[in-house]
Amino acid sequence: MKPFGKNVKMFNISLLSPTKKRTDSLSRMWKSVLDTADNPSQIELVLYVDHDDNETLQFLESNLKDCKVIVSDPDKKEIYSNLHNVCCENASANIVMSAADDIIFRSKSWDTEIIEIFNQIHDNIAYIYPDDGYNGVKLGTHGFFHKDWFKALGYLSPPVFTVDYSDNYTMDVAKGVNRCFYLSACLVEHMHWTIGKSAFDQTFSEAHQRRALTDNKSIYENETTKSMIQNDIEKLNRIIKNV
Repeated sequence: MKPFGKNVKMFNISLLSPTKKRTDSLSRMWKSVLDTADNPSQIELVLYVDHDDNETLQFLESNLKDCKVIVSDPDKKEIYSNLHNVCCENASANIVMSAADDIIFRSKSWDTEIIEIFNQIHDNIAYIYPDDGYNGVKLGTHGFFHKDWFKALGYLSPPVFTVDYSDNYTMDVAKGVNRCFYLSACLVEHMHWTIGKSAFDQTFSEAHQRRALTDNKSIYENETTKSMIQNDIEKLNRIIKNV
């Protein structure tokens, strides 16, 4: 999965997002980034696209030429919760966001605020999440990490979930090390069909099919996952205490 794109410089923040047949939503998301960031030229977009999604690939070649695109390996099936990890491996910035193509950045200067918070964290271990317009403080559906989190654990969230619960896992780990920060005044709205903010499109339909076939709630709640959460907490705590 070699990335293509023209990015050769370093960035302040990399937005990581799988995307599939949602060129309108993707364009809306990226426009909202550029309209609200203090330093839009310092924001990198890293996308994961299926090798057979010609609609998206052709759109990117013509319209978002400066983004970084990871094209899936036709001989390897990635589980959904690993897609942000693949993007993170290829990101240029040290600060990354577990993003999505159906979010809209509504608040100004979010990039400056994120950078300022990380500048105050000496070990870089934190999960910083905005209001998604629905869950509020309860759940950080899309949030920011430093790559030191990724380096310490080998992932942002583990490659075990087919659609849901990566965010729950991350919240558990972040709360376990007391490094979970909610930005109540920063709105990055998640336009999800389940709350009536978008149409039930093909991509949502495929995710819903995976949801029906795989009991992600049971995966999240089983003893193996609980043990993984505890191990991740211990790994991050060792960094926090030793730095």
